[in-house]
Amino acid sequence: MSSTTMTPKTNREGLAALDEALQAGAATLQRLEEQGEQLHQTEIVADSNKYLLDRSAREIRGMTWGGWLQNQFTSGPAVPKPPPAPARAEVAPVEKRHVPIPSGGTSEQDQYVADLSSQLDDVLQCGKQLNAVIDHQNAQSSRLSAKTESLWESTRRNTRAAGRVAAAGLFGASDEPKLLGHVALQCPRSKRYLRSRGADVGLSPDLELRATCRWALYEVRPHVLSLMNSVSDKYVGMTFGGGIACNSSSFGSWQQLDMDLRRRRGDIVETPISLLAADWGGGCYVECDRDGLLRLGEQVRNPEARDRARRWRVEFLDDAYEVPTFADQVLTLKPAALERVLGAVPAVLEEAAATAYGAAARVPAWEE
Repeated sequence: MSSTTMTPKTNREGLAALDEALQAGAATLQRLEEQGEQLHQTEIVADSNKYLLDRSAREIRGMTWGGWLQNQFTSGPAVPKPPPAPARAEVAPVEKRHVPIPSGGTSEQDQYVADLSSQLDDVLQCGKQLNAVIDHQNAQSSRLSAKTESLWESTRRNTRAAGRVAAAGLFGASDEPKLLGHVALQCPRSKRYLRSRGADVGLSPDLELRATCRWALYEVRPHVLSLMNSVSDKYVGMTFGGGIACNSSSFGSWQQLDMDLRRRRGDIVETPISLLAADWGGGCYVECDRDGLLRLGEQVRNPEARDRARRWRVEFLDDAYEVPTFADQVLTLKPAALERVLGAVPAVLEEAAATAYGAAARVPAWEE
């Protein structure tokens, strides 16, 4: 019958593993505390930058008569309060201990088991502290991410306000739109494209990319864009009644849009669209009603509204599709783009690909 008592060698290996785990946990706790302090300082800087941006927005607003009057009856931005302090370990891990290996006596064995249990408790306590610090830093990271996005939105608003004040000055530069390219805007939910039919602007009834879904994207000033339909040559903008239509032959303040093109990967980016003329010039996100027509949504100044706003998939078309001729014509791929598509498809699917993209290779009937 084998003995139930572990050998001294096995005891030494178990104690060495516990000591190694405890020391590794202590080192990890120290690194996490240093990281938490860095996140804390970064959050303080973000709050300070937000305060400076709010003060800048107030100064820019005061450069107009209406804004100057509003500043007289409102107080400036409040100094931000310090963010929550970084989490620290409540109890420092114990130093490495050498638990004596029992020689075989019952009392010595009991003492060894008690010491071993205590050391296991130290390892468990260290693990709990690690979880608490990580949870706190996750909350720090979430707050910092939200503050960074808020800083970006505030910077965009201040840049637009400064450009608007400069353009309205006595020697202000006139708005000269710069063509960024021709784009198609697709709703990722329904896979339908934004199109213009008359003054109405909304989602297309089918999934095909037609000429009426092709838009010229212009940049007027930093973070001020406009969309002109390539078929009607009309701009999208806000109407006098607060709706959205594509009926303006010229660009003005009511046709100003904004899209976040920072995360552009290749020729595709997903972003909400904001109509800057809405909310007394503060801007509102663009949504769709039940019929697929565009309507105004939540205010841009609401930080949480951006996460709820409808996303649009912006696809740049200049390098891939032929220039359309008729309004109802389905856009066709250019020969070079067609070769890239066919080259990316395995040979076993080549026949299916040729069928799917055959319309791009065939000559349209109206050219024959």
